[in-house]
Amino acid sequence: MSTTAVILAAGEPRQMSHFQPMLKLSGKSVIRRQIDVFRAAGVSDILIVTGFHAGMLERHLTGETVRFVKNEDYATTDMMASVQRAIGALPPECDRVLITPGDVPYLNAETIAQLLRSAKPVAIPSFRGSAGHPAMIRKNCFSALLGYTGERGLRGALSQWKRETEFVPTDENGMLIDINTEQDYQREQREQTQVNPVLTAALTISLGETGIDERGIRLLECIEQEQSLQRGAAQAGVSYSNAWLTLNRMEEALGCRLVERKLGGATGGGSSLTQDGLFWVARYRRLEQQLVEALLNIQTKEFS
Repeated sequence: MSTTAVILAAGEPRQMSHFQPMLKLSGKSVIRRQIDVFRAAGVSDILIVTGFHAGMLERHLTGETVRFVKNEDYATTDMMASVQRAIGALPPECDRVLITPGDVPYLNAETIAQLLRSAKPVAIPSFRGSAGHPAMIRKNCFSALLGYTGERGLRGALSQWKRETEFVPTDENGMLIDINTEQDYQREQREQTQVNPVLTAALTISLGETGIDERGIRLLECIEQEQSLQRGAAQAGVSYSNAWLTLNRMEEALGCRLVERKLGGATGGGSSLTQDGLFWVARYRRLEQQLVEALLNIQTKEFS
């Protein structure tokens, strides 16, 4: 099924001096954020309706694989005119559109995926009873949208399918947030620059006075990769003598041989991990992943 994402970026800002689609949050413009989210949701055909600062916006998006259509009457028409301009520029094979204004910075890829799973003519995300963006509209609605001359713009036009509209609940409130005023922008800048605590920890398996840690496990991995104790030590950033010392301590603590040393000669010798060595590397990495997941759960509970 062919889908086109439509970003409405034609309107002239009325309550602020900045052009909202090009405002930056955490170093990325609002419209580039939107493009990235649509692509993350699997939508590759992206149509942008321009008007105010059309040339500047197109230059800003140089390198992006998007299409443009211009609403020449942006100064005297409302957003519905831009919607109709976009509908008229859709490819014949387009089965549905996702429509959003160009001032909504926090679209969500999973929410968009949920909208695309809807079989209704219209699907709209909803957070605690409030409708947000984008709206998903199927092809059988296009002709009625093109001919709509009523009030309340797109909202009024979509009321034709009020009883057939699916409101898709989501716990993401970003689709409600738009930037219409300087205060809105300043608020979002503050939100984006807040530092969120991140929990980290390093795993050590203590065996008496000896610890099996990241440094030792990394050494074992490099030995296996290089099939040589000397080259493995260099790859791990450990001196050859310290590599021997570390390896001997781990083997003594674990009571097993971790590395099989082969003497030089015609084959040049070499080293590789024993089955016990491979087992302890895998065990350490498995425990390490469990630790990361546990820390993430604690972080979410304590700081979200």
